[in-house]
Amino acid sequence: MTTKKWLLFFLLACAAAAAGFTADKKEQDNAEKNNRKQNYYRIKKNEVVVVTATMTAKALKNCANTVNVVKKSDVDTSSANNALDILDYLPGIFVNRSGDFGRADVVIRGLGQNCRQVAVLVDGKPEKMGLFGCAVSHSFPLDNVERIEVVKGPASVLYGGEALGGAINIITRLPEKKSETDLSASYGSFNTQQYNLKHGGSLDTFKYFFTFDKRQSSGHVENSDYSGHSFTGKLVYDLASKTRITLQGKYFDGEKHEPGTIDNPVTGFWNDYRRGSLSLSLNRQWKKNELAVKMYRNYGTHRFSDGWDSRDFTNGAVLRFTTRGIKNSELTIGGDIRFFGGRTFTWPKGKWNKNEGALFVQNETFLNDKWIFSAGLRLQFDSLYGREWCPQMGLLFQAAADTTFRGVIGKGFRSPQLNELYMFPPANPELEPERVWNYEIGVEQKIGGRAVLKGSLFYMKGSNMIRTIGNDFPPPLFIFSNTGEFSFFGIETELDAPVTRFLSSRISYSYINYGNYTRGKPGQKVDFSLRFGKKKFFALLRGQYISDYYADDLSKNPISSYFLLDSRLIFPVTENLDLILDVNNLFDKDYCIFGEFPGLSAGLYRMPGRNFQVGFRFRP
Repeated sequence: MTTKKWLLFFLLACAAAAAGFTADKKEQDNAEKNNRKQNYYRIKKNEVVVVTATMTAKALKNCANTVNVVKKSDVDTSSANNALDILDYLPGIFVNRSGDFGRADVVIRGLGQNCRQVAVLVDGKPEKMGLFGCAVSHSFPLDNVERIEVVKGPASVLYGGEALGGAINIITRLPEKKSETDLSASYGSFNTQQYNLKHGGSLDTFKYFFTFDKRQSSGHVENSDYSGHSFTGKLVYDLASKTRITLQGKYFDGEKHEPGTIDNPVTGFWNDYRRGSLSLSLNRQWKKNELAVKMYRNYGTHRFSDGWDSRDFTNGAVLRFTTRGIKNSELTIGGDIRFFGGRTFTWPKGKWNKNEGALFVQNETFLNDKWIFSAGLRLQFDSLYGREWCPQMGLLFQAAADTTFRGVIGKGFRSPQLNELYMFPPANPELEPERVWNYEIGVEQKIGGRAVLKGSLFYMKGSNMIRTIGNDFPPPLFIFSNTGEFSFFGIETELDAPVTRFLSSRISYSYINYGNYTRGKPGQKVDFSLRFGKKKFFALLRGQYISDYYADDLSKNPISSYFLLDSRLIFPVTENLDLILDVNNLFDKDYCIFGEFPGLSAGLYRMPGRNFQVGFRFRP
């Protein structure tokens, strides 16, 4: 029996076992039958809500996909420098970086490639570069973030080729009061300075929220300076009951000096990324139906010290219609279209472009009071590669009030980007799209009514992974190539356990076997945190342990394991003023992270030792 069949058999066996487990509770289940049907789409107070897994608001417990949520309370108490950096402490996720500032490239279960293989969205809007297909990961500020949702495993059925390994959706906030202002500033090690201003208001049918953020640092090693600022704005107007128009915009400008790797240090190398975006959305709800339309434009200017100068853009639109008019079902149909392009002003000079469009459908059906079955299909049209079919199926079983089983089988894909096909000497116009099939099962168990234990087991089988390899027929010396099949499998567990009314704890463990593709991906990762909050006083102790880490494939060139411990204290001085103290890398651990960044050699980057930040937050 093949591995795929074994996993499918295991999923069905778990579901059957769970069904047997609940047989003794038949009488209790029948009593709850009507309430279950009514409550499936009803979101209870204080329940975690997600939209990324299905494009519609849904209780997290009703999602078959593995989804992690960074909540508003986590965002407000985090010392992360951008919205992607904060994800480093989630199970199955690792963030590649060259220091505290600059790029923070997310890898989900071994797939990332500067976020080429992971969809990055802001309120459901794709945020990718037109020429390179990657995200400028440090261009996403944290100051306007309400929460962040991460779907792990292929999400291509809804979000297309860039969601080969998963999707990150940054949900931005709206004001909760008639008028609110938030001002913060800090200073610390390496001459690091941070300033942030947020202001918003709610005026009956009109809401607005604006932010400004400025960060600069001399860097933790020579030639690692950083200076960047960002503006964001969000305007919301309620045309009528349940009809809303939203206009959003962002501008980011960040210059980062890079020190190079330990083995290949550089001096005088810098990159300057300037990114902007605009979007206009309409959302209309009536009876059991919902219509959503979004049009957007992303654009950027990129300049490097080696002379590189380019402009790029992505123009697109998304249309979605959802109905719950079918008994016990939620049906979503939609489509999207995107135009990628750009030009370069230095070698290689030129203009490039491509476009893609898609139709997708997804249906969720609530069966026998306990089962939720989902199925989706996407038909992708690419101007260079033609059609691509992408299916996905999910199954969720509420075995008992405190026990849930789930499973997902789905496909992901990613078409080669313009730079991989045409632009630089490693370009290869013969490249084929990357593809992966994901098989996953999971369980969630509530313990004692307060603690929650989650576990996931996944297996991914892929083909055509694009990597840079030596060219058998130079020039050039290196070339982008489809490097054959790959298999990743792993397990993720996490326990969220309140200790007392004021003290909570969280711990997670990830183990991933990457087969031959071990370069820059830790095989084992443990994250934990202790959080204490009483009134306005807050204390956080957070740790991370990394092992089975290599600088090359085939488990060659091991990187030293490391353990980090960070802390944050928030002291209320007055009703409106808080003092904040951050101490990172408390044990002053000397450690390195493997990185592969634009314009630089791949290798080990030395991370900061013990460092601190002291600041304030004022909310009049």
